[in-house]
Amino acid sequence: MRPLFYQNPVALHPTAHGAAGLAEALDYGFARKTNAIPVSLAEIPIAALSYPIAFTTEGGARPVAVVGLRQDENLFVDAKGAWLEGAYVPAYVRRYPFILAEYGEGEDRGVQLCIEDHPEILVHGAGQPLFADGEPSRIVKSAFDFCKSLRAADLATAPFVEALVACGMLEGRAATIQLPTGGDLKMAGFATIDEAKLRALPDEVFLLLRRQGWMSAIYAQMHSALNWARLGDLLVSNDH
Repeated sequence: MRPLFYQNPVALHPTAHGAAGLAEALDYGFARKTNAIPVSLAEIPIAALSYPIAFTTEGGARPVAVVGLRQDENLFVDAKGAWLEGAYVPAYVRRYPFILAEYGEGEDRGVQLCIEDHPEILVHGAGQPLFADGEPSRIVKSAFDFCKSLRAADLATAPFVEALVACGMLEGRAATIQLPTGGDLKMAGFATIDEAKLRALPDEVFLLLRRQGWMSAIYAQMHSALNWARLGDLLVSNDH
């Protein structure tokens, strides 16, 4: 299964891409047709200021920023591909069109920087150079560093989610959003942290979560529920 947003990622190599460049005018149009974007543990407190934060219930739980109320609709990207001003842009989005791929096993295991192979992204004989004299350009080096930092953040997120599941703190939810124009919209298929279950945790378990530095993310996720109403406002605004 391909990662969200990527259709044909290819490994960057000076032989294949020595004369290739990154298109100059990239926007966020690639993220227009999704209603949830993965976020890492470290991002939850800041992402929670802009979006409801939830957890997926299919294919393993992971935190996501909910950016739309309907299938294939991101309310934060307009028709010109611009992200809503003032809203946090998740690192998963900022990484595109680059991504890391793992290869090998054991001591030979490593990571390779890849790029989405699309004529509007990867251009030949033009754009911002990816290699110079066979060496990675500044753009490629920066992308590699950013992708590695995002991978490390994802690895740090896994034990946090595993602890929430082990403590039985994730509860399946369905949100009902009251629209400003009247009526409501229902959204299901996600989980959130149950505050009552958090309060009922044994003291030693609560202290363990606190020592891990996870409480800010836990409270931010719960408080982010206030942003469901914001999605309803954006839906009405975009439809008009």
